[in-house]
Amino acid sequence: MLGPKDGGGAPRFEEAPGESRARHTGASAAGAPPPPCFEHTRAQSFRDRPLILFAEVRRNLHVTACSREAVQLGVRPGMPLGEARSLLPTTSSRRPRRPVGKPVFQRADPAADRTRLQALALHCQRYSPLAGAEDGLAPESLWLDISGSEALFGGERGLVEAVRTDLAQQGIQVRIAIADSWGTAWAVSHFGESVVSLVAADEQATALEPLPVAALRVSDTVIDSLQSLDVTTVGRLMKLPRASLPSRFGKELVRRLDQALGLVPELLTAERSIEPVRAEWLFDEPVLDRQALDHVCELLLDRILAAISVQRAALRELTCHWLGTTIEPVSLRLLRPTTDRRHLLELLRLQCERCVFTSGVTGVRMEVVEMGLPCIRQGLLFDDDVEEEYTRSLAELVDRLSSRIGRQSVLRSNLQSDPLPERSCHCVPWLNAHAVTEGTHVIPSRLRCRPLRLLRVPQSLPVEHYSRDGFPCWVEKSSVVCVSGPERIETGWWRDLDVKRDYYRLDLANGARLWAFCDLSSGRWFLHGLF
Repeated sequence: MLGPKDGGGAPRFEEAPGESRARHTGASAAGAPPPPCFEHTRAQSFRDRPLILFAEVRRNLHVTACSREAVQLGVRPGMPLGEARSLLPTTSSRRPRRPVGKPVFQRADPAADRTRLQALALHCQRYSPLAGAEDGLAPESLWLDISGSEALFGGERGLVEAVRTDLAQQGIQVRIAIADSWGTAWAVSHFGESVVSLVAADEQATALEPLPVAALRVSDTVIDSLQSLDVTTVGRLMKLPRASLPSRFGKELVRRLDQALGLVPELLTAERSIEPVRAEWLFDEPVLDRQALDHVCELLLDRILAAISVQRAALRELTCHWLGTTIEPVSLRLLRPTTDRRHLLELLRLQCERCVFTSGVTGVRMEVVEMGLPCIRQGLLFDDDVEEEYTRSLAELVDRLSSRIGRQSVLRSNLQSDPLPERSCHCVPWLNAHAVTEGTHVIPSRLRCRPLRLLRVPQSLPVEHYSRDGFPCWVEKSSVVCVSGPERIETGWWRDLDVKRDYYRLDLANGARLWAFCDLSSGRWFLHGLF
């Protein structure tokens, strides 16, 4: 099991129960820079610098994890972010005993943490074929079922040292506990005194007795109820009459206690490595014939489509390598996943036409980089779904244009959540991963008052005459017939530029309709769009 300890950001390991003393190992990282969401290469720049992760909790920013350097300065998880800033040497008048680097503040990213833990679980499969992240919304630990694997490392002690040395090379400090049940391993690694704990088969209850009731992984409500009765440790809890526990504290407490003691099995999900989908064709002699290469690519593509059809998936990105040459691999990315053989062959041939072979090709290897779910459409009584046909045709057109003129030349507009109109939309490549996601939801009624043509940079509006109310009455050699508005847009103090604008729609006598604003700071008028 991998997870932070005492405000640290490093992982931990533990073990789970099984037949013939199945052992689960769990490791918990204690204040190791970086936390699980950071790669080892990035950790080198954070070394010897206080690292604080924070998140919004009940509308306030609180510290969720911190490095060992931050703990030495008095920072603790759960502390308000403002209080943590006051303890750091850059914002505090007192100086630390030893010089420390500039503090680093990062917003916590639970999704990145989970992804990093899953990758670390796959890495730990070299010690056990069954390894995975703990269940929950915010996992912080890894579990390994080491039943029979410890013999390959000279026993449980040898396995522990191998794991610690391996993870220490990645910049991760861990706490490891080995027990017959996952609950005991989790509890000892999180709340035990030793960095490495090996719990014997008949000593699980003894190891749990001095630990707090929070080690049983129960909810905060149950913990508060137990502490109100002065039941602060697991040992005191086990002395209470078992028959009265469900009615007083709920069934969750009894279930967690039995899981920790190994009386009730606990199902854990192991991570599975995804086998790459690839196909390869090796020639007896180097080949330069274009028709032969095209035929081989067609055969390999058929094998790829047959392989992903078994997984009920569709092709999103594909690469084709020319073995024995220095030619760059052909990369093929699609707007949406597809299994259309005709469309894929057409795009593949467009890419292969650009390859100039100066030496013979000894083989062709084709592999899938990314897969996706195929487009599923409900069957209709009358097949007249014009919208689906337009969507498919648009996707094929974008794929062909991107293959011919490059991905960076085929763009689409993407909405952003920004109050400034000139920053609320930007162009991104169609085939980018983030470009195909849904944009920011915009209320249609707000779009009606915005012009279709927006200037990239607001231009100064020459106003010849003003009315008594301060509105333009003569612009662009034409009188202003109607003024509609205002729509006020202001930016916060934390941005690089403080903007205060009142937008109006100006209807001119010559038929033009302008979208202009008045800068409240200077009183000047600017033209920003045309209706």
